[in-house]
Amino acid sequence: MAAPRLADLPAPPAGRTGWPWTEESPPVPDRAPDGSCWPRISIVTPSYNQGRYIEETIRSILLQGYPNLEYFVVDGGSTDGAVEVIRKYEPWLDWWVSEPDRGQADAINKGFARATGSLLQWINSDDLLVPGALAAVAEAHIVHPMALILGDVVNFVEGSNREQRIEQRDVTFENAVAAWHPLGGFSWHQPGVFVPASAVQQVGLLDETLRYTFDRDWLCRLLRVSSAHYLNRAVARFRVHSRSKTVAETSRWAPEQRVVAERYLTSLSPKCARQVRAMQSGRSAPTRSCAKTWHDEVGSGPLALVGKGPRAPTGQSTDKWPDST
Repeated sequence: MAAPRLADLPAPPAGRTGWPWTEESPPVPDRAPDGSCWPRISIVTPSYNQGRYIEETIRSILLQGYPNLEYFVVDGGSTDGAVEVIRKYEPWLDWWVSEPDRGQADAINKGFARATGSLLQWINSDDLLVPGALAAVAEAHIVHPMALILGDVVNFVEGSNREQRIEQRDVTFENAVAAWHPLGGFSWHQPGVFVPASAVQQVGLLDETLRYTFDRDWLCRLLRVSSAHYLNRAVARFRVHSRSKTVAETSRWAPEQRVVAERYLTSLSPKCARQVRAMQSGRSAPTRSCAKTWHDEVGSGPLALVGKGPRAPTGQSTDKWPDST
């Protein structure tokens, strides 16, 4: 399917201007710079009661001007108008569904199971891509086909002009396992991580038993078979708002952080494993430093930017995903 142009899509809601409402990425040439066909990029947007945000997400992906995009939206049975928004964009979606699921990881896996692209990513229904992101990612993938392609992510606080660019750095297997060690320089942010399908074939899909840390667990597995290539440019925007898990449920992450770390400790160097064990035994909840960062950034306010210390990697809704039937 040819990349839609701004004039092809439904008119934006009244009062919405700028990217991706009244602006679009320049169309990408039919061929890559080396003359080859552009690699197919498969993107999944999981959704549950994000009707307030999902149209912006969908438009930011469709308006990339990228000629080989495969795009799926997997909704968990929303009741807030999100389904009506998705239906508006049905002509430009490769597939979408709205049905009960077993959680967000299950929703993403449904999309990935259908993906035929050589590069995979999911963009949550409250986040968005920046203009030209897919072309930049694809060019890097052509040169580094086996690597994770990592672009920077701009965190922005809803209802304010506050934002901060998070640079991906030091993304290695050991650092991913020990991500919450206070001395680590590791920095990663899920909306900026594009994954080669060849690596997914080796490690499998997301662990659906995890609610908070399925992305970090997947990153650990991926880094056992792939290295990271850094774009050194922003590719996505991460919305900080009071209903996201990253903000509202930080204190609940600790048990799953421990589970993920324990899974891979035996694969670490002895020194790194000792550091992680010391951190776990000395701190009742490794996510406390993350929670403290959130609140220190804004004083007594409910929101903060991810900018210092351990990075909270996801921006998922705090709405409880419906149980499967």
